[in-house]
Amino acid sequence: MHAVILAAGCGSRMGDSTADIPKAFLEIHGRTLFDRQRTALRDRVDGLTIVLGYQYENIVDDLTAVEAIVLEQWEEYENAESLRCALERINDDVLVLNGDVVVAPSVLDRLLRRYAALNGRYNVVVCLPGIQNDHTAIQCDETGTVIGYGMIPGYRHAGVGIVSQRYRHEAMDFLAQNQTEWYPHIYHKLPTKGLFISPTSHIEINRPKDLRVAHDRMPSLEY
Repeated sequence: MHAVILAAGCGSRMGDSTADIPKAFLEIHGRTLFDRQRTALRDRVDGLTIVLGYQYENIVDDLTAVEAIVLEQWEEYENAESLRCALERINDDVLVLNGDVVVAPSVLDRLLRRYAALNGRYNVVVCLPGIQNDHTAIQCDETGTVIGYGMIPGYRHAGVGIVSQRYRHEAMDFLAQNQTEWYPHIYHKLPTKGLFISPTSHIEINRPKDLRVAHDRMPSLEY
């Protein structure tokens, strides 16, 4: 299993907080989101790659024991292209983590166990419980199989999942045709099961107010 952190975007909704660095390198309690992700992943995967773009030159020299992919024309694409570039290089099962998401280590353990139980026959995408209409959403049928993604009623994507090596080429082909879309579209195009987690085990930072929430909640997710 190889992990990929997607961190190429500019995080425009964060304002001055991301003027000089990618959002994944914002600090909370003295540690960057990336450092927290790397720590959680260290003993759970065999390798780690981060996809960078915006302001990558300000942080790439500080990366150690991590492979970096630089998406030079990041502003022309969405994160579908970031994931495609990673899958092109990595011939393995891939644990995908958004650069602005931190999850409790128990979430990663549950995700890995769920994937192992499915024996690679399905991708696995992590979702937050409760049907919502405010964000892009993942729809599942009564068996937990993903059947839709987009601006539809459904479960909010938690920014983490696993793409099976079995579907690597199909995923790359689809992503190549949808470079300006968000990558979770692959989950309803390929066999995928949903995994639901508690919102208390998940933090996503999209706006400055999320930093304040994360500052209060991060100690409960420490690792």
